[in-house]
Parts: sequence; C-alpha cells; structure tokens
Amino acid sequence: MTDCFAKNIKLSVTRVALEERTMNQASSVALPSLWKLLPHGYGGAPRLDREVNTQSATEASLPTRDKAESQERWQPFGQHVLLSDVAAQLSWHGKNDVLMWSVLLSVLFVAAVRHLFEASASQQESTLAAIAMCWLCISAAALVTFWFTYGMYCRARALARIPGPQPQNWLLGYMELAYTQQPHRLCTALAETYGPIFKFRMLCFHVVCITDPVLATQIMRSKHFDKIRFHYSFLDPFLGGTNLLTGHTDSHWRAVRKGVAPAFSASNMRVAFGHVVGRCRELMRYIEEQGPSAVLDVDDLLLREAMDVIGRFGFQRDMRAISSLWEPESEDNLNVRALLDSTAEVVDRAKIYARWWRLWRADVRAGWVAFGRYKGLVRRILDHMKATTPQRGSFADLLLRTKDPKKRQPLDELQLRPEIAALFFAGVDTTGHTGAFCLYTISQHPEVEARIVAELQALGVMASAERPQARELTYTDTCELTYLNAVIKETLRMYPPVGIGQGRICTSHDTIVGGHLHLPAGTCVAMPHHTIHNASFNWDDHDNFLPERWFTPGTEYAVSEKLQLPKQWYTDTDMNADLLPGQDVLQGDSRRAKRYFPFAEGARSCVGQALAKTSLTATLALLLSRFSFKLADKMGGPEGVLAVERYALVTGPVGGMAMHAVPRQPPEQLPPPCRAVECELWGSPISGLSVRDGLHPTVQLYLLQQYRESIKLLSCVQLLSSQPRLPRSNL
Repeated sequence: MTDCFAKNIKLSVTRVALEERTMNQASSVALPSLWKLLPHGYGGAPRLDREVNTQSATEASLPTRDKAESQERWQPFGQHVLLSDVAAQLSWHGKNDVLMWSVLLSVLFVAAVRHLFEASASQQESTLAAIAMCWLCISAAALVTFWFTYGMYCRARALARIPGPQPQNWLLGYMELAYTQQPHRLCTALAETYGPIFKFRMLCFHVVCITDPVLATQIMRSKHFDKIRFHYSFLDPFLGGTNLLTGHTDSHWRAVRKGVAPAFSASNMRVAFGHVVGRCRELMRYIEEQGPSAVLDVDDLLLREAMDVIGRFGFQRDMRAISSLWEPESEDNLNVRALLDSTAEVVDRAKIYARWWRLWRADVRAGWVAFGRYKGLVRRILDHMKATTPQRGSFADLLLRTKDPKKRQPLDELQLRPEIAALFFAGVDTTGHTGAFCLYTISQHPEVEARIVAELQALGVMASAERPQARELTYTDTCELTYLNAVIKETLRMYPPVGIGQGRICTSHDTIVGGHLHLPAGTCVAMPHHTIHNASFNWDDHDNFLPERWFTPGTEYAVSEKLQLPKQWYTDTDMNADLLPGQDVLQGDSRRAKRYFPFAEGARSCVGQALAKTSLTATLALLLSRFSFKLADKMGGPEGVLAVERYALVTGPVGGMAMHAVPRQPPEQLPPPCRAVECELWGSPISGLSVRDGLHPTVQLYLLQQYRESIKLLSCVQLLSSQPRLPRSNL
C-alpha cells in the first residue's frame, strides 16, 4: 500500500461532516429530550461524561446487605439461579439505550397502528385523545427511525472510500465476525487483503479496523476515545456490574484504578513470586503422581494455578483450585469449573440474541447456575476481606480503602463485587491460556527447549551433570532468564490473550486520525491485537516462531521502513491527544508508536500485567526444569491445535491443551560422554555438536530425552575429530 492507497482512503467529506454537525446542532435545540432515546454516537450523541442514575428510590433506600439477601430469596430454578439476575439483564441493555428503546418504540408503534385499524374496522368513534396518542406514538417512532437511519447514512458516506469486505446482508451487514470461532484470525486475513485500514458494518455499527501500529497507538493513547460500553454489556450479569475492565473512563474508574495500582508494584511482585513458586510446586507434585503416560490438560492446570495465586496474593485466601484436583467432586473444584463455564456462557449470549431468558433450556439454566456459583464465590471472598485484616498493600487492602469520588465514602458491596470478579476473570484466563500456548510452542521447537534448558542449567536452578544439586529459583532469576522471557514475548505476539483487541469510540465529536482519516462521531474503531502482531506488513517472518527477534533492542516499536502509509500520515494530527502537530511519532522513546501491546496501551492498559509476567516466567522456569512437555496424539498435531483455537473473550484452546509431562532424567543417571554424533532428529539436522572431550552435557541430556520418548535417532554417521566444528558457546 502506497500513495495510491492513501489517495483512495483520503476522504473528501467536509460537506458531509458539516451537514452532520449542522443537523446535530439544529436538532439539539429542537428536541433536547430526544437524546435519551437515541443510541450513543447517532445524531447529537451525548458526551462521555453523561451519567444516568437508573437506581430506583426504593432500591436506593435499601441497605446493601438487605438487597443482596433479598435477591438470594428468589431461587425457583435452583440454588444458584436468581430471577433477579435474569431481570437485571434488561437493565444492563437499557443503559446502552439501543435495545430497550428500540423495543419500546416498536411496541408502541404496533399498538398504535393496531388501535387505529380496529377502530376503523369496527366503525367506532375513537376519542380525540386516543387518536392523538396513537399518532403521537407513530410520529415518535417514525422520527427516531428517520434520525437513526440518517445518522447511519451520514456515517456510511463519510467512510465510503475506505476499503473493506462487502456486506453479506443489506440489513445485517458483515456478520461473519460475529459467528466465526476465530474472529481474530479473520481480521488478520482481512487486513492482508484490504490493507492496514479497512471497514465493515455489523447491524447499526460502522467499524473501522486500524492495524497500522502508529495510528493504533495514537488512538489507544488518546483521551478522546473510550471503550465501547455496549460491547462489554454482556459481561455485566457475569461480573455483577461495571468495573475496571468494562466501565467508562470516568471519575469512578480513575479512582479505582489509582487506588489498586500499587498492589502490582515491584516490591509486591516479590511477595507474589513466593505464592507462584508455592502453587507451582504443588502443581508439579500432582503432575509427577500422574506419570509420563498420562494425558494432562495443561490449560486447565495453569488456569487453576493462576486462580490460586490471585486468591493468595490478592485476597490472602486459599482458593484450593490445585488441591481440588485430588477431589473432583468437591465444592472448590465446582467453583473452578464455574469460572470457565461462565466465560463460555457469556460468549454464547453475545452470539445468540436473548439467549439469557430461555430458561426452559437446560444449557441456559446451566449457564445461570455457573453465574450464580461464581457470584457466590465472589461474595464469600468479600466476606473474607471484611472479616480479616488484609495484608498491607494487597489488592484487597487497597480496594477496601478506595473511596467513591462522588460519595466520598468507601466503596459499598455492590461496587466491590464487580471489581473482585473482574480481577479473577481477567487474571485467570489470560495467564492460564498464555502459559498453555507457551508450553505448546516450546514442544513444537526442540531447539528452543534445549536452549531454555541450557539457560536454566547455566543459572544453576536446574540440575546438570556438572552441577547435580540445583538451587532454589529466586525472584532475581526471573530477570536473568532472557531467553525464556523472549519465548514468552514471542508467544504473546503470536497468541495475544485478547486477540480481537481494543474497541474504542468517540461520541462527542468527529476526529481526524493521522491528519487524513476522518472518523465521524460514533464510529467504532477496532485495533485487533492479533492482526497487528501477525500482519506481514508489520513484522518480518510474521508466521514463524522466532524468540531470537526479541534480542534486538526496540523490537516492540514500529519500524518506519515497514509502514504502509505516507510519512505525513504519522506527523499530522488535529486530535490534540498525545502528539503535537508536526512531531514525528517514530522518535522519542516515551512517544514511540508500538506494534506489540499484548496488555493493551494507554490509560486502559492491563493493571495487573506485572503479576502476569512474574507468574508466567516463574511457572515456566519451574515446570521446564522438571518436565519436558509433549503434545498428546489426541490433539492432532499443530493442525489440531489450530482447529480448537477459539476466541471466547480470551484466546484459548477449547477443550484444553492435552500434553504429556515427561520427567527429565536425573544427572546421576547420565551415561559417560560418547564420542559421537552427527545426527538427524525429528527431521531437523543437528550437525557438528561435538566438543573436544565429548558431547556438551546439555546436548547429551537433550538427545537422551528424545530417545527415551521413542523419537528415532535416524543416523550416527561420523566419529568426531579432535578439533570441534561448533564452538561451545553456540550450544
């Protein structure tokens, strides 16, 4: 994509934008109360700081504990299914205006038309008031429909020159992304076809996908773009309300973010490291008991470890997620399953409209049971927080000390519960799935595993022939494991947890990105992480697993030679966000545009990313020092893993990641050094591996491991000469 692409995409929309703004201003004077009936971003969209109090006076007068207890009394469908939760789903959608007001106006319109036809058919005289009411309803519905349609028309005209896939249906638009199991990979395929900027429409939402790293970074760092609340509303019944993950960037969000951020400081990460090591050792004990022939779901195991770490580190509570592996029918094990089943239910609700109220279906009732069980677990954690004294500086301690910016009082229970639920949801799934993908990619690259083993042995945290007794892993060691950290980074590049990325919207005014791309107010902007991380125009060897790329300083930043748009796109801006007009965004470390952000970027970046990094490094170091993980046959190889990859709010393998954990051979059992070998292993030639006095101990251990797992050594064709052909430092 070159100047031709820029010429095609540069929008001549001054007149359209002027018409839309003029229409907005005129209508805002004529119909000031109509904005409450319109969805955000259409016509005169309300500003982001608009707040609506949907709490009734009766509900507000109830104490928090009384409201929670009154909800628990309505349990006609089982212990964990609450009718109040089902009813609350209506209010969640009502806050987004779109569904509730559309349904209400449709009902009024149908009722008005039916009344007029019945009066005409029966030749009965209707009162003047009834006729006026009917025509008022019809006029209101027609006016809103016209305004709604006109807003979509203006936005479609403004985005007309942006390339993109053709709508599959003139009414629904391009719905393939909503129904595919791998929307992150579909976005990557569309970017390869249409370039770094493309558009599509889903229902009434016009979406512009930006995969250019400079423009994507600019939007994520901008204070004018906020999260698309409607896209996160399906999480509210699961998490219990808005929170750090799903809420608008308002005063409440900033207060909570500022309050809990110190929980993930460097000093606290040392405390978290101790919990990670303790939980991982218990996990290794379970793996050893199963034996090398057992098929283990490492995805489930690592999810459990993450849940235990968050419980102990954040709330000083033992979740018993790993311990319950020995007790499959225990309540603790059911709580773990509830978190995973709830995630799947949320995804199903996002794809199947009004699924939540179909209580006659067993799977829907099971989803509500999972929701209820998880919310019950959160309530017990909150009771534990209040009954005990949380550790100073922990997430629980800081959350209890955070104050509501409006009431100037500590957060109440209805505000605390969603934050607790969101921490478990965001921390468990992302860390567990990423760890599973790390073990999978390592198992597919024996040379990567050999280098990790050599690094662990050189650091002294893994036994070797030269050092039979390994020392304990320390927090400082996690920074010394440079190659293992590079492997984790490369896995996060190829399998970012939130593959579909960040959705942003600016409802207050039109914006111009890069000085050339005009985005009308209310346009959804998507920045899919998987696409930015894996697009051929952003990375060299984008489809190859190459941890070595991270040894080059500044790998995470955009490379000017690979940018597809003209230079002026990256220097001109009128957004007044983070970059001054005329400033080169490729210069300056603090402002450099990134092409790698697995934990997002800007104010809405992941608050717990330090905990995730510490947990992944320590867990993988301990597991790989004791076991060699191999993909089970039931997975069907790399093609099978790709087939089960799903984006269910977080990218992960549906059904788990089945692997074998083979214990590494103790160093005292190693045979004497042999004088061989130039061989071929797993179809990959390994030549010239000798040193003057025999094979390097790491290579001996590696080759013997493969032989022990029945991987055929194809040939041993040459005796070693006295002069080595490969320096020891390269092994």
